[in-house]
Amino acid sequence: MKTVYCAIIEDEPLGAKTLRALLKKYQPQFEVERTGRNMAEAKDIFEDPDIDLIFSDVELLDGNVFEVLKTLGQPLNKHIIFTTAYEEFGAKAFNYAALHYLLKPINPDELDKAITRYKDVVQGKANSNDAIEEDFTIGKLLLPTQNGMLFVEYDEVVRVQSSNKYSIVFTTDKKQHIVSKPLSRFEEVLIKKGFIRIHDSHIINLNHVKSYNKGKGGEIGMSDGSMVPISVRRKDALATIFKDMI
Repeated sequence: MKTVYCAIIEDEPLGAKTLRALLKKYQPQFEVERTGRNMAEAKDIFEDPDIDLIFSDVELLDGNVFEVLKTLGQPLNKHIIFTTAYEEFGAKAFNYAALHYLLKPINPDELDKAITRYKDVVQGKANSNDAIEEDFTIGKLLLPTQNGMLFVEYDEVVRVQSSNKYSIVFTTDKKQHIVSKPLSRFEEVLIKKGFIRIHDSHIINLNHVKSYNKGKGGEIGMSDGSMVPISVRRKDALATIFKDMI
């Protein structure tokens, strides 16, 4: 593979230095040409036509990178791998067509997965996020993620939430698994397994319901501590299910 010209957007100099060292040691074809620490420098990097791949932290010295991306509009036509110490930014990252996101401190193996993802996209190979299926041989949900394939017990899935073109699967181990499939595809697979769609953006596992708060639509308290809104048009169907459970 030819030299890939990279940029690192990172407010902490040590963080940028560490990532540069990892690339030099494990991915020598990926050459860091530019770095930036603030919103103005980040904007300039995103607009640089000579940069092939951008590793971008979320928090910058004077704001965050999502604020910068909003000003640039879509599509950005840039390959971005987000780096962050906060897992909750992962879902938002994929709203900006992120290739991958890496949690700090960055592990060389995880960096390798991100680089492999970049190579697959550039070379036009099919990525792993092609389907959500039930594995009938072992009775589990086969969940394609940005890191590969995950076999999940249905009882381990607390809820699924829509995020733009992606869906986020929340599991009992407090992890979030991002899949490039719409919520409707999950509904097809999970409806027979004790799950119900209670909102245009939410599917819940009835086995993990802890409370119900009334209101115009109301909201459901889940075992992971989350509160999930109920759409008005789905409230009656949910009430019927609750009545049958008593």
